[in-house]
Order: sequence, then C-alpha cells, then structure tokens
Amino acid sequence: MTDLILREPAKVVADVLAHVMELDAAHCLLGDQPWDMPPDEAMYVSVHDDGSVTVSTKTELDETATPPAETMIRSAIHDVRIEVISLMPGTSARTRVSEVYMALTSFYAQYEMERYCCEMFHPEPVVNASESEPAARLLKYVTKVKVSALHRVVKIEAPYYDKFNGATADGSANIPEVNING
Repeated sequence: MTDLILREPAKVVADVLAHVMELDAAHCLLGDQPWDMPPDEAMYVSVHDDGSVTVSTKTELDETATPPAETMIRSAIHDVRIEVISLMPGTSARTRVSEVYMALTSFYAQYEMERYCCEMFHPEPVVNASESEPAARLLKYVTKVKVSALHRVVKIEAPYYDKFNGATADGSANIPEVNING
C-alpha cells in the first residue's frame, strides 16, 4: 500500500470545483481559511469538511521491515459542505450553482477521486440560504456531498513490538495450559 496518494476530501472537492468551474484560488477556497468576502459581485465557492464517520480501521505490522513498521488505515465518510455565494446585484451564484452538481459528477471528478483514493456519493439537493446583509443581499446556495476516503499512517518501529518478555502473572516464563472442558 505504499503507492497510495491521500489528500483531505474537502481539498479534492475544492480542486475539482476550481478546475471544472474555472475558478482561481481567490474564488474557490476552503472554509477553514480566514477570509473576508470582498464587496464585489463575483461568485465565491467555499468548501467545508463538516466531520466524518469511521467505517472501518485496519492495522498491519510488517515484521520483515527493519525496524518493524506498523501501518494504520482508517476508512471514513466525510460530510463536505459547499457554499456558492455572491452579493447582489450580481447573480453569478444563482446562475452558476447548477455547475457545482455538474462539476462533482464530471469525468474529471471521477479521475481525481480515484487518484486520491476517494469516492463521492451524489450531491444532496441545493438549498437556497440567501439572506440580507448590511451591505447588500447575499445570494447563498448550499449543498452537501458525502466522500469516502482512506487515511493512512505508518509508524516505523512500533515501540511495543517484540518487547513482551514472555512472563506471566505468576512470574514464570511458561504460559499455563487452559483446560476448557473442565
């Protein structure tokens, strides 16, 4: 499994949206980045990772490596939220929000998901979350998509490997036999 290329699912989704929708880094960003929305009428796409649920975990020990290496793999499903926003009188958020769905279901999205060991479920329906701001009316459309992804950590020389001295609770080095039948 050394040939896996892993990335955060929200970053993969943001890259797909930026590439397919032809957005530069200033207009497609991760939600945890500090930024203030400029007072222009351009469209901005913000991608957030709202958490994940673990589906499975697996730990492998490569005893043939020197020193022994432990590989831990977690399979998880991430909730990725996508917000498409613009200030009125600009209407680009409203007119281009359908491009989000098209970008997420494109061949490029499939390629990127396979490249980074992810899989994307169909996006949820878009919700109109527009509201009035002090400066202008904010057009805001929100959708979510679930992305399954692998997370992998390799620890070289697991500190507990082969440190067991064989002693049992009674201090002897022999493991007592257990008679299950009686």
